[in-house]
Amino acid sequence: MTRGTTLLNDDGSASMATLLLMSHHAFRRDLTRFAALLGKLGTPDPAKADALRGEWRSYHEALHGHHMMEDGNVFPGLRNAHAELGAVIDKLTEEHHRIDPLLEQGDHAFAEPFDATAAQGVVAELTALLEAHLEREEAAIVPHLRGAKAFPPPPDEKMLDVFAEGFAWSMQGIAEEVTREVEKLLPASLVARVPAARAAFNQRCVRVWGSAEAGRSLTSIPEG
Repeated sequence: MTRGTTLLNDDGSASMATLLLMSHHAFRRDLTRFAALLGKLGTPDPAKADALRGEWRSYHEALHGHHMMEDGNVFPGLRNAHAELGAVIDKLTEEHHRIDPLLEQGDHAFAEPFDATAAQGVVAELTALLEAHLEREEAAIVPHLRGAKAFPPPPDEKMLDVFAEGFAWSMQGIAEEVTREVEKLLPASLVARVPAARAAFNQRCVRVWGSAEAGRSLTSIPEG
């Protein structure tokens, strides 16, 4: 694994690149958590199995949604503006299609009855594939997002809550100097909801992982 891509721009400001990179950090962080817990878990009790099942479902939805957003909203514009990115975008899209079946395999492994051995195998395979994918994306795509600083406002109250929950997830383990800059990009109505969402997410992590501590990273690679 590389040392990661710096979250903030060279001038210390946040951008849409920062938001993308925080998601990358969270995907790596949570795969590490799954691997660590599954490696020492053995046969979980029903409550722990249910907690892990729910966490895997959230991870599946987040990663699949991330790829759908890129394929539908990020890559087409970059392809039109930068023809030289065509080959790498094709590769990234192909990798999205390779990741989807792994997520489905994980659904089966985490389902009832819980299969810890199968789940470990899926997490290991997904970690290897996703790491290469994220490194490729950070090298080719992120530089073109550094100048983008217009965050689309959520359309309604429900989406404000959805966005706040998303930022609670992606901000965990990120240095405060980064999250302060990120909040400058966001509408005040969304920023106001983030603290409660972060507190709720921390409680969820304690239930699932036993801890909400995740370091204070300045890059897309989790600390520790």
